Amino acid sequence: MKKIIFSLIIINVLSLETFSQNKYWVMFKDKVGTPYSVSTPSAYLNSQSIARRTRQGIAISNSDLPVTPSYVTQIAAVPGATVLYRSKWLNGVVVKASATATAAIATFTFVNNTMPVNRYKVTLGPTVDIPGNNSITEKQVATTGYNYGMTNTQVTMLQADCMHSLGYRGQLMNIAVMDIGFYNVQNLQIFDSLRLEGRILGTRDFVNGDNQVYEDPIEGHGTMCLSTMAANMPGTMIGTAPKANYWLLKTEDGYSETISEEYNWVRAVEFADSVGVDICTTSLGYNTFDGNLNNHTYVTDLNGKIAPMSIAANMAARKGIIVLSAAGNEGSGPWHYITVPADADSIIAVGAVNSSYVKAPFSGFGPSADGRIKPDLCALGLGATVYDPNGFVNTGGNGTSFATPILAGAVACLWQYSFFTKNMQVISALKSSATNSTTPDNNVGWGVPKLCVAMGALSSVHELNGNSGEVTIYPNPFNSEIKIKLSDPCSLVNVVISDVSGKIVHSEKIENPSEMISIYQLNEVEKGMYFISISSPEFNINKKIVKQ
Repeated sequence: MKKIIFSLIIINVLSLETFSQNKYWVMFKDKVGTPYSVSTPSAYLNSQSIARRTRQGIAISNSDLPVTPSYVTQIAAVPGATVLYRSKWLNGVVVKASATATAAIATFTFVNNTMPVNRYKVTLGPTVDIPGNNSITEKQVATTGYNYGMTNTQVTMLQADCMHSLGYRGQLMNIAVMDIGFYNVQNLQIFDSLRLEGRILGTRDFVNGDNQVYEDPIEGHGTMCLSTMAANMPGTMIGTAPKANYWLLKTEDGYSETISEEYNWVRAVEFADSVGVDICTTSLGYNTFDGNLNNHTYVTDLNGKIAPMSIAANMAARKGIIVLSAAGNEGSGPWHYITVPADADSIIAVGAVNSSYVKAPFSGFGPSADGRIKPDLCALGLGATVYDPNGFVNTGGNGTSFATPILAGAVACLWQYSFFTKNMQVISALKSSATNSTTPDNNVGWGVPKLCVAMGALSSVHELNGNSGEVTIYPNPFNSEIKIKLSDPCSLVNVVISDVSGKIVHSEKIENPSEMISIYQLNEVEKGMYFISISSPEFNINKKIVKQ
């Protein structure tokens, strides 16, 4: 409440000032005059972003183009107006402007409309409800070779351990974590491998306009969320994607609501798209404005088409990203329903269950306002294990805030297995594998997905599309060389060989391969059983092989 009261004081003071400036969203009519082109996407998207679109058959479109620079320049020249930031997907800018300046801006022929930027309050809900404890009293060892420690339940519920055992631990998958901050991540031992292996790809603070996301002690929520995916401390915590790459993006202001977090998030997800992120996970949910002014209304707003965050989340999905959003912790309160952007139609809204797969009372209910089933999927969010910024393991992590990244990491491993599958096909496979798949409802959606079951569903996708191809792997057993014979040409083949503990012993990508591929570098591989994964845009094959 302190944060909200502080914001109310600011609003009341500003309302008494005749010449006060407020923030406005200015929407443009078009992108006429832009120097950018869909034929040269490298000017505004990196190679990984372009590749993600290519492998999913997504064309570069007008929505990818940055806003017309001359429009921004003209608005910035208006006395009393300052351009704060811009959005290419929503095609507009946020400005700080006086009433006179706003009226002048509205007269430009390229401006569609202007509207106040409402200031939201975040509904993180409960995070950790028992004191931290870094003494591990029970160490459970899964069959993968990983000692999951206190994360055993949240990992095995999703069969993420099964993915890990096959060698899929998130390698080369890029995940954007959008949160309030990531205090102390640069120092915590549990993230040692993440830092030493250079898998923190970068940080951005969309609140203060810099790259500093580690410094503020009140902003540890993102640290805890990150730990559920990236932790790598055997016997204590293993995250669901311990080998993935991460972008850490701060979008929520922990001290005041003077900057709109919703538009910060829009900017962050556009940035994530541009740098080639595969998965976005956000544990921020929104439903009301500061001062109870112009609150979201469930019936009219929660349809995935009203809130800018929800619109942007859907746009990210249309660019080939898998977006996961917390369903919100309003289930036992007056609001009751999911929060923004969980109402978006093409993303995964994540609810929370306990270790017995029973819905957590606080987890937000569906449906969306237009009648779609929500949440979509669930993960452990009542009694989850997290690592707090002070270096303590805590098994009392409550909230859809934690269920969301737990599932996001697992999804990264599944998509790694079937890298050339479209994002919506991955989501469909997750739903078909889940515990409530035959009777989805507005309590838990399709339920808790089972990843190794979903693997089978994804293999079926390739076959149903007529793209299974014929791949022959021989000899098996082998000595020092494996040959892979392709019956049809393809543009790229990705080969991964892992041992039974999940350790990758060989991996390579081959562009425009010939009909016969030879893997020579296996002399040093010890005798025993291995798993080989061969994937391309046309097929996905997983086989057991034996070194003799």
